[in-house]
Amino acid sequence: MNTESPSEAARIDEAVTRWYGNATVRNSQRILVPRSIVEENIFPKSRQLIAEHQIVSSLGSEAIAYVLAQSTYKYMYEIGLLETRFVIDCALKIINGEIIPAASEETRRDAITIVIDEGYHAYVALDFIIQLKASTGIEPLSVPQTNGNLDAVHRGYATLPAALHPSYQLLATCLAEHTLTKDLLSIGREKEATRAFTQVMTDHVSDEGRHATYFATQLREHWKTLDAATRERIGVFLPAYLDDYLAADLDRRFDRNVLEQLSLAPRDIDIVLGDTQVQFAKNAGDYIGVTRANLVKLLERCGVLDDTVVRRAFDAHDRAQT
Repeated sequence: MNTESPSEAARIDEAVTRWYGNATVRNSQRILVPRSIVEENIFPKSRQLIAEHQIVSSLGSEAIAYVLAQSTYKYMYEIGLLETRFVIDCALKIINGEIIPAASEETRRDAITIVIDEGYHAYVALDFIIQLKASTGIEPLSVPQTNGNLDAVHRGYATLPAALHPSYQLLATCLAEHTLTKDLLSIGREKEATRAFTQVMTDHVSDEGRHATYFATQLREHWKTLDAATRERIGVFLPAYLDDYLAADLDRRFDRNVLEQLSLAPRDIDIVLGDTQVQFAKNAGDYIGVTRANLVKLLERCGVLDDTVVRRAFDAHDRAQT
């Protein structure tokens, strides 16, 4: 017997219709990287400070294109890592009842759309990389197997008891999807980047808002089912986790590696990094501050900060930072 109310049934049908009508995997054409992309800003210069330094620009347009291409590869590979090794994994566990055993068929069906969407976005990112290599002749410095965000997630697994891992994974995925949505919105507004790059970002974000809402809903409902001890154990861990998850690479190992490929003298590399370090640190600090504030608000909306012990842990962390 169907116990759904007419309004609930309508809401579920609307979600299905919206996916069929709006999902980029169903409606987007292939994004083509133009052969002339090396003559454009492959990646937003405002997000790669070394590209505009006088020492780099003095090497000519090919050096600038190389720096921007490597930044693009890094960004695209990190999208693929997040989607294939983290978000899709969480969605599959929801589908298979490993995280939310009592999940409804509708909830599992929505999780399947996320697997499809995120697989598509990872595909688009890799397709962009392959086309960019063919168009520019520039090979990626490396194909990363992890990044700082994923490393932080795995350190969380090592810190928390195994019994809490499913709930922690749902929470961490929720935070990651909200962070990615904001990041894609921001970078998609960068008008100086080539149209093909911007299109990848704007197409991706059109799905991410729906995914972020889905994971927030699942987290909010799942959190209510956890006992107080579990909520508190995960909750008091979160202030330190957010620090780790959002940490910037102030040593700038990637930038140094890119500069080394330009055959610059070690002294010149140090000058480029030194001259841009203050702005780099400011940009990183501003990003971390805004993103952390947004994620704390998200945790509040999902009920994670409702427990007094958890709220106190966040307050104590904030006091220690001031």
